[in-house]
Amino acid sequence: MVILERPFASDMMVETLQKNNIPVLRNEMSEKRVKDGKILNDSEFTEAYKKAGKLYTVSENALGWIYDHIDDKRFLDGISLVKDKSAFRSICRDIYPDFFFKEVGINELETLDINSIVFPCVIKPSVGFLSKGVFVARNEEDYRKAVESLMRDFATAKADFPEFVVGRSRFLIEEYIRGEEYAVDTYYDENETPVILNIFHHKFMDESDTSDRLYMTSKGLFDRYEGPFTQFLTNLNKTLHLRNFPMHIEFRYDGKKAVPIEINPLRFTGFCLNELQVFISGQHPMLSYLRGTHVTKEEMWRGKENYTYAFTVLDLPAGCEEKTFDEAKFRADYREVIDVRLVPDKSSGVAATVFLRIETENESQFDGIMSLDMREYMR
Repeated sequence: MVILERPFASDMMVETLQKNNIPVLRNEMSEKRVKDGKILNDSEFTEAYKKAGKLYTVSENALGWIYDHIDDKRFLDGISLVKDKSAFRSICRDIYPDFFFKEVGINELETLDINSIVFPCVIKPSVGFLSKGVFVARNEEDYRKAVESLMRDFATAKADFPEFVVGRSRFLIEEYIRGEEYAVDTYYDENETPVILNIFHHKFMDESDTSDRLYMTSKGLFDRYEGPFTQFLTNLNKTLHLRNFPMHIEFRYDGKKAVPIEINPLRFTGFCLNELQVFISGQHPMLSYLRGTHVTKEEMWRGKENYTYAFTVLDLPAGCEEKTFDEAKFRADYREVIDVRLVPDKSSGVAATVFLRIETENESQFDGIMSLDMREYMR
């Protein structure tokens, strides 16, 4: 059971759905993209879900339909819990009793007592998508600048995404989480046991960087972190009690403790970027979840032990909405490209996404991607 929605569904996703005859909800995107597949109307899809008990989406833009049509309280409560960052922080107090956070209304941001904040901190929508409206503040000056920028950005985000995606004018202020950032595509099976499909190291230029520009994975990453991350997800679900539930989770890990940053329900890495897995193992993550089967770490990396794989999210620069991403120039500068995917929906703020592969000993060559001036790659 799959729902396609804005802002993006890859050709690979559509072909996989059609080839495997996976039921897809009839909506504007599926009618445009799925030409030879099993498309169900609202009532048919709802009935099919009752029998299947599993549902996958490519975007949180599908959540509105799910809340309106799926009659499964446990399932819906799970979505609401992990999507609302403040509610999620509250339920995890027993796991992280000393973690500072507070939720405030948008109008409170400018008048909040600055002495009530622990610096450095992160300011972000209680419900969010990508890195829209996310700011790091080290001190009061940073906080004031962040709030000013946030007010402008939030107005734009509300125009681009539905209310249940960007939130209802509530913001979370929380302490800055130390450690390296990682992203994991996982699902909890029918026994509430976590299954990890992807592990990515989310790279940043510095502490103030909140972009989604570069994520990397390798066998070495799996060797180091599959065990502790599985244990972390197991412990987390003792509180959440999620079942048959796919999700993309991002967290910081300092080598001892993992602290979640956010969880995106019912999907893996957005913009179908979880499909980097297909170029590594040959198996689509969506199928792994729906069928309850997946390749082992050893099978996944056999013959690729000395390579690092990466994806980059290339933003659409302001003022370049009428221009197109210059794929030829990017391929000339980065010859390790596996696949380039143009994003036609300009409102997403993304020009293109790219998959890359390089020998692990040379992976530092990808660091330059984090500081690319995307205006040089638009024509």
